[in-house]
Amino acid sequence: MPPCLSRRSRLLALALSLTVSVGCGTQRAQSRGAPRQYAQATDSATNTALRNPAYYIAPPGEDAVLPWLARSVEAARTAATALRLLDAAELARVEQILKDCANQASFEVNERLLGKGQRPTRQLCKQVYKTDQRGKKVTWAAHLGREKHQAALECMQKELGELADYVSLQPQYSYNVKTKKIQLLDPRKVEEWLREGLLHKLLGTLIPDVVLHAAGNALQIQGIYDFKFPCPSENPPEWYPYEPPHPYAERSQGDMYKEAFRIEEPARVAPGYGIIK
Repeated sequence: MPPCLSRRSRLLALALSLTVSVGCGTQRAQSRGAPRQYAQATDSATNTALRNPAYYIAPPGEDAVLPWLARSVEAARTAATALRLLDAAELARVEQILKDCANQASFEVNERLLGKGQRPTRQLCKQVYKTDQRGKKVTWAAHLGREKHQAALECMQKELGELADYVSLQPQYSYNVKTKKIQLLDPRKVEEWLREGLLHKLLGTLIPDVVLHAAGNALQIQGIYDFKFPCPSENPPEWYPYEPPHPYAERSQGDMYKEAFRIEEPARVAPGYGIIK
């Protein structure tokens, strides 16, 4: 700016430029639709691509000189954070992708692991597929379920397109049952805890498969969806109950999703069943 401008003039120009730049930045953020990435963490995955708008913070003392400047910047910040949710048509499109990906994942994994035209029988589902490094027996039902989950999430990545900014795949949240507050965990921190064997830090975290939310803000939640792959497929898709000594023992995933995310109807997505709320 020219040196002849007074301090008040310079601050006024700054406030106006901030208001314009924050609003334009939000529009650009909503227009981009890069697929979200997820990485395996034990048998779960975490979303690694959340974008948050950058805001100007007034230096100490500015409010005392020009109180209207803080109000102007705050108004711009409020406008930027009021990011829209999916409209009815977009929501219907995402739900169709969810159903299609569940069906496709189940079919492709059955074909690959069981043979052409084969489906898991009740007897096979109960059989042990392998024993893991901790000595725990993994059944075919568990193995098929994990493989189908991974295939469904990969399908979602490919199909979301410009709607990807409104969808997170397996984000990880911590939940405080006393304060009823949730916090989105940094996937880099989660990976660090896993590498260091600090699994107790992850006890009680919630990891929905698919979260719909305002663009770039996984805490402004619109919907929660979990893929379910019953084995055999004739079994109804149920919410899994937590078992002792888990802190949510005797409650189900659905119960905790309702409480933590304040969602009336968290949904299950299963091949052949579609979306169940």
